[in-house]
Amino acid sequence: MRAIKLISFGWRASTLVAFAVLASGCASGLSRDECNMADWRTIGYEDGVQGRSETRIGGHRKACAKHGVGLNLETYRSGWDEGVRRYCQAGNGYNQGRRGKSYSGVCPAQMEADFLQAYRAGRELYDLEAGVQRTARKLRHKRKRLSAIEVDMRDTGIELVTTGVTTERRVILLDELRKLEQERSATKAQIPSLEAELEKQKNRLATISNAQEY
Repeated sequence: MRAIKLISFGWRASTLVAFAVLASGCASGLSRDECNMADWRTIGYEDGVQGRSETRIGGHRKACAKHGVGLNLETYRSGWDEGVRRYCQAGNGYNQGRRGKSYSGVCPAQMEADFLQAYRAGRELYDLEAGVQRTARKLRHKRKRLSAIEVDMRDTGIELVTTGVTTERRVILLDELRKLEQERSATKAQIPSLEAELEKQKNRLATISNAQEY
């Protein structure tokens, strides 16, 4: 049985405000007021709990330097360290992998092994699901194309036997029918292999999913 615990954090209102400030700042650069009021420990925590590298502090420093405002690296790092410890829980590693998120190598050595094991398990399922979706899309496309070809062949055949069609036009229509028939045969031949591949992928996905413990 997989038991994935969602980590909930009890934030104070001031913390939420600080996160909102950071989110807006990341998009357009921290303003002077945002730099002046920034809670660098909270910002560090947010970067850490999102699995962002601590080198992100360089972006914050650059943004605030434009306004002549410095930042407290030690305070930021303290918050970042705490955030990273939250991020590096195995349950979160699995969740990150299931969502197809990348890992930036931020976990401390004593936590990384368990985190990566869970992350890879989640990522395996993510990749398998992506493969199922790709094959399903290909199959839908082939089936749709087959239907379109048959409609084109029907319309071309009707025109071919229509009274008054010139010899030159009939030659063109016959060539079109020949090409359509070739494409139809090729498309029909591809569909069974795609169906088999899709079934194989679905079975593997189910097997791996049932075997995982997260």
